[in-house]
Amino acid sequence: MSEEKIEVKETDMEDSQRDMVIAVVREAQRLYNIDKDVAAFVKEELDKKFGATWHVICGKCFGSRVSYEMGHFILLKCNKKHSDNSLIPFLGLE
Repeated sequence: MSEEKIEVKETDMEDSQRDMVIAVVREAQRLYNIDKDVAAFVKEELDKKFGATWHVICGKCFGSRVSYEMGHFILLKCNKKHSDNSLIPFLGLE
């Protein structure tokens, strides 16, 4: 099975953290087909790996305005065979 294309549109993360996030997103896409399930899996895994509180938005069409902790933002475009999903994991300020 070929890997899905994941394009980093914008980030302020260190390369190692970015690579871990991309690996989590790939695993979520392998396991789930519904956006809310993908988002839930990514959030739970990022909370475990990097500590709370991560927020994940997943879907084709959405609007958002977010605050986040510097060094913890990534905007990805994820192209799957049957959909075109975008994911935004970021660490929100409390």
